[in-house]
Amino acid sequence: MGFSQKLLLLPAGITSRISEAEMQSVFAHEFAHMRRNDFLKNLFYELVSLPVSYHPVVWHVRAKITESREMICDQIAAAIAGRGQYSRSLLRLASLLIESAPARTAHALGIFDSNTLERRLMKLADHPSEIRGLRRFAAVAACLALGAATCASALALRMQVNSTEASGNHPTAHPAKVNVSPEIMQNQIIYKVIPKYPVEAKKARIQGKVVLNAVIGKDGSVTDLKVDSGPKELRQSSLDAVKQWKYKPYLLNGQPVAVKTTINITYTLAEEKK
Repeated sequence: MGFSQKLLLLPAGITSRISEAEMQSVFAHEFAHMRRNDFLKNLFYELVSLPVSYHPVVWHVRAKITESREMICDQIAAAIAGRGQYSRSLLRLASLLIESAPARTAHALGIFDSNTLERRLMKLADHPSEIRGLRRFAAVAACLALGAATCASALALRMQVNSTEASGNHPTAHPAKVNVSPEIMQNQIIYKVIPKYPVEAKKARIQGKVVLNAVIGKDGSVTDLKVDSGPKELRQSSLDAVKQWKYKPYLLNGQPVAVKTTINITYTLAEEKK
């Protein structure tokens, strides 16, 4: 405990119950805590987590922090006392301290949890192998190649997207125009002028269907209108009427878009209809 002047507290009578090697292991482990200022860090963690200390997730996180802290100090102490000697001392201390059922504190030796102790001993038993020579060079080269390939693919994708935008070809999520069937656009009409049957065509008993190719703007107005087929005598009447039509804006993914569609105007001598 302590900040600038650190103090190590030991259980009463422990010096008469453990060997000198075990005592050195205790000192090595606790001095590692002191060097890392773990008492101050733990106090900070406790204060920060105080408003949500009731939450089980906080308990889990605090337990993981404590376990990681103990493992780090174990590695530091084992480098001083030796892995074998330190592991034996850890087991001996655990047996002594558990017998007396001490109060559990997050900043103490941290050996009261059997699961944590088992993992710490397994960690000490591990002997990490260091990659040397050609294997190290190959691993570094592979990482560099992977990083270069990732950067190259990202740049290529960005160039492709920029090229598409510059050429005026927009992604399919936001197309310039969409094709919509006449049946759907029929339900979008909010203002409609009925085409007049030309008098001369009626006298000549000319009837039939005029097919118009239309572009409906984002605001619902007819911006482009062309005749695709139909009797010549009936075409102008169809154009004059449909130019005045008004549609509800057609939405794609919630955004208005221009629409390409077909409009059919049918003329019969019995009735005039669309």
